[in-house]
Amino acid sequence: MEKTVTDEIKDRLRKVLVDSLELPMEPSGVPDHGLVDKLGLDSINTIEFLIWVESEFGIEIADEDLSIKLIDSLDLLAGYVRERMA
Repeated sequence: MEKTVTDEIKDRLRKVLVDSLELPMEPSGVPDHGLVDKLGLDSINTIEFLIWVESEFGIEIADEDLSIKLIDSLDLLAGYVRERMA
């Protein structure tokens, strides 16, 4: 099955998440949803992660768009990144 652009963005987001927070896991182990609880993210982790996301994708995340909901779901975040890259 061919990967969609969103799937590719999600793969890159998983890698950025693992690298930026030095998580002791493979990127493939990062879940699609519930990231905050499952990975034990706090506000500092999330800001650090989003700075890496901005750098990785060459986008700017608007302050008003910053929310736990955005960070908690790879689907939402990938969709957001895709929109910003367009």
